[in-house]
Amino acid sequence: MHLRVEESETAENEPLQSLIDAAADYVAQYIGRPVPWNDDAGDPVPLPASVKAAMLLIIGDMYANREARFVGTIQTDNPAVFNMLHFYRIGLGI
Repeated sequence: MHLRVEESETAENEPLQSLIDAAADYVAQYIGRPVPWNDDAGDPVPLPASVKAAMLLIIGDMYANREARFVGTIQTDNPAVFNMLHFYRIGLGI
């Protein structure tokens, strides 16, 4: 729904799953833990809404910008992604 892709467009399913996997990997690398992660007891932790929202922004960006190059445009990172993920980062040291 976030990408406004019709469910009947089955040719999109595999590329979309690749984007979902890539976004999960990106978030995992950024926050320093697997997505989804487990609590201290080993039970799965439901993904917080801000982590899901950040993943949707990443997926939307990758879907809209599927080419390796931009011509004649200025591109900047959306700070919302980093702001939403910041509080879930671990292992940053002192």
